[in-house]
Amino acid sequence: MQALALSDVARLLEGAVDVRRRSGSIQPLRYPAAEAPFYDPFTRWVASAPSGVRLRLRSDTRALHLSLNQRVAAFNGEPRPAPWDLFIDGKSYRQKSATGGAALALDGGLVGDERATLAFDDVPAGDKHIELWLPQSATVSLTALELDDGASWTPWPDTRQRILFHGSSITHCMEADTAAGAWPAVAASLANAAHINLGWAGSCLLSGLAARIIRDQRADAIVLKLGINVHGEGLLKERTFADSAHAMLSIVREKHAATPIVVISPIWSPPREDAGADGGLSLRRMRELLEQVVAARHKSGDAHIRYLSGLELFGPADRADLPDELHPNGAGYRRMGTRFARLMLEPGGFALGRAAA
Repeated sequence: MQALALSDVARLLEGAVDVRRRSGSIQPLRYPAAEAPFYDPFTRWVASAPSGVRLRLRSDTRALHLSLNQRVAAFNGEPRPAPWDLFIDGKSYRQKSATGGAALALDGGLVGDERATLAFDDVPAGDKHIELWLPQSATVSLTALELDDGASWTPWPDTRQRILFHGSSITHCMEADTAAGAWPAVAASLANAAHINLGWAGSCLLSGLAARIIRDQRADAIVLKLGINVHGEGLLKERTFADSAHAMLSIVREKHAATPIVVISPIWSPPREDAGADGGLSLRRMRELLEQVVAARHKSGDAHIRYLSGLELFGPADRADLPDELHPNGAGYRRMGTRFARLMLEPGGFALGRAAA
């Protein structure tokens, strides 16, 4: 088989903010590699898990082989499923997990050898568009990508309108069946749009660091799903919550003056609806404050911002798909994506309305 140079493999990546280059490997990241020391270890980890990152190429190869280093998130001692999802000509063709790899516990402990392999053989013959979704519940460094000897290949850049999503674990979507089943991916697919998923599990803190990344990315629409990660430990109180939301939006607007922005408040979570933590805000109060923030900015002249209650994406009627009363399951995430596409991304809708003009 022919091995592509790692510099060429890097050209095939879509959905990453940056790529960490080491001797013999490349690692897609969802934060700037040079700013790694700015982030706490947990945020560095979740922002390294490649939710929404894809390898995209056009080729007539019949096989696709990867060598990699993979660390799969483990909760309660059990690694999460980490399937890779292969699409051929826009349709899901096969889902497969890598052979080998290590499990990474929340305390940073590593179990097993991180070296792994992944092989897709007998893919359809002929020239085709290949899109391989990396797992959203693992960190991945690619060490080799091999195609058939003599096979032609070329990058397949995603030139569609691009939606940027930022949020918590409920946007990162580790519980989705695959990364293509995350609600941002579902919504973007229904709108025939590209997307970048900056959902950081446990780490959507309305931070200036995140706002700078969003500001500096190419985006035709921006979706900010805010609130749930600052509920725990009462990280933000009444005044600081609204101030942080305004600050994040102001930083983003520095380079996205007229880009449509949708601010989404928390989805339904029964134990947190009316109870804050350590003097912090309840989800019900967060929704009121975020609606007020958006109203204030609209009143100040920003006609390109909208508020969307998280309850419109996932509410009490969806409880059967909220097994831990916090995170939706795969079916719940797909429903969220479908609802968001209907509410904001249909032709003539707010977020990508220009596409229908």
